[in-house]
Amino acid sequence: MRDFPKMLYLGTTQSYEHKSAQNEDHEIDLRELGFVDFAELSDEVNQMMGSAVGNASSGDFKNAFVPVEQFDTVSEELVQKELQLNVAQTERDQFKADLDKALEENQQLQQIIDSYQPEPTTQTQPVAAGYNAMTSDQLRVILDEKGIKYLARDNKDTLLDLLR
Repeated sequence: MRDFPKMLYLGTTQSYEHKSAQNEDHEIDLRELGFVDFAELSDEVNQMMGSAVGNASSGDFKNAFVPVEQFDTVSEELVQKELQLNVAQTERDQFKADLDKALEENQQLQQIIDSYQPEPTTQTQPVAAGYNAMTSDQLRVILDEKGIKYLARDNKDTLLDLLR
């Protein structure tokens, strides 16, 4: 048999509410509301970590609300940041379009360059062939006329290379 009245507690070991159970039925009702024996109370740290919904008091909310002025300031900053983001995205899209256009123009120019075929110079081969038939002295005369420098000991192959 239990002794009544019996003290039951709700909260933590640092901050609690207490009620006296007058009989077994009253004790059952209080325990359904969350009341426990004092030894079963948790300490403040454990209570804060695992607090249940519905156990909040007005003191828990005193720092939860933001003044209207501060809220308005933060809202205005958010709007400004969104505007800056929209401007940056528009600039980025314009830059991408300009870049795509420049790349397309570059490809067109590259195709024009690739399609350009210079006409082969047919004159250099017969002249070079004519040089082969000449003597070293004749090659030196041509080099002198063109103002091309050579050494006195250069052989015919060296002189031919200078003319080509």
